[in-house]
Amino acid sequence: MFTIEEFLRISNQMRDYYAKKIKDSFQEFNFSPNEISILIVLKNNSTITTSTELKVVLGVSKTLISRSVDSLEKKGLICTCIDEKDSRIHHLQLTDECKPILKIIDEEIGKINKTLFNDVSVEEMNSLKQTMSKLQKCVEKEE
Repeated sequence: MFTIEEFLRISNQMRDYYAKKIKDSFQEFNFSPNEISILIVLKNNSTITTSTELKVVLGVSKTLISRSVDSLEKKGLICTCIDEKDSRIHHLQLTDECKPILKIIDEEIGKINKTLFNDVSVEEMNSLKQTMSKLQKCVEKEE
């Protein structure tokens, strides 16, 4: 039986793989793989907006998230906004300065996808997409 732990482990491995591959394209910015992962997650997941959510999704320590967020803020790529209802919550947002970097990330992901999914058939990808959609619907129903 394929467990959720295995699924999450593979998902994290995939994200790490992408971050490490993309990192080479950003040597001038001195990004860590975790910083790249944060940019990717924030770009592709509008509901993930806090460090706590990033910690859960990325499966890394609060300290690593904090250090990476601070670094990205200093680089002007993300900013924090205090929640209107709860001042203890700080939401993370990508800045306009981040747009050119996100464009490069998208281009690099396209290159990686061509290599990574070279031996995966269209049918296999469609099956994976259908399975993921089913899981997503189940989760949304429970929320």
